[in-house]
Amino acid sequence: MGIGKNNDFKSKSIVYSTPKKLFDILNNEFNFDLDVCALPENTKCYKYFTEEINGLNQDWTGHCWMNPPFNKELKKWVLKAKSESQKHNSIVCCLVPFRGNTIWFRDVCMDCEIRFIIGEVNFNDLERGLWLPMCLMIFGTVKKGQFSYIDYKAIRKSP
Repeated sequence: MGIGKNNDFKSKSIVYSTPKKLFDILNNEFNFDLDVCALPENTKCYKYFTEEINGLNQDWTGHCWMNPPFNKELKKWVLKAKSESQKHNSIVCCLVPFRGNTIWFRDVCMDCEIRFIIGEVNFNDLERGLWLPMCLMIFGTVKKGQFSYIDYKAIRKSP
């Protein structure tokens, strides 16, 4: 992962808790009521699905937040977000690494709004941010097929 002073560029975990400042801005816009993949210690919503509950096997209704594991299952989470937004007329906001070089990204990018994130996202509220390019894929809004950006550098500097 490369965060911190002792960089061996190996991550022992794929758990990246959403930065509070980023979530708060999005929550003010969408008023999330379900965190579809969380741990009790890092959930952003009162209602949430843990790994044991397995959000991939649940219905996602309402306004949903998703910060999925950044592993080989990422595609499944994003496809589920698209499907659930259509099936339940839900809004699903996904914080994911930008994967414009993949077929699955190509297949869903016009079915959602995409906000590219400028700046390194400091997961777990660490000082240094993750070097991966990140974006928000937002399914279920009228802005599908539209692209914009969110200036996370400015958000981090704000009080």
